[in-house]
Amino acid sequence: MLTEILKLLAERGPMSLAEIARHFQSEISAMEGMLAVLEAKGRIGRLDTKCSKCKGCVEVKPEDAAIFQALEPTVSGHSVS
Repeated sequence: MLTEILKLLAERGPMSLAEIARHFQSEISAMEGMLAVLEAKGRIGRLDTKCSKCKGCVEVKPEDAAIFQALEPTVSGHSVS
């Protein structure tokens, strides 16, 4: 699944946590864990947005404010293990 997340971000560009979870039909909490692994490995990064500095509000949920992007131009042939 980690490789599929990397491929998705490489193909589509920056996406929110909610968008990624929706794409893989996954729970937000499960996707947070997978994204944390990729972030710790330096494979993805969070974009700093105006809304990423807060914990959410009536207008923006935290999972919509957390935006991730791939840090590598391609992922084919690379292992994330």
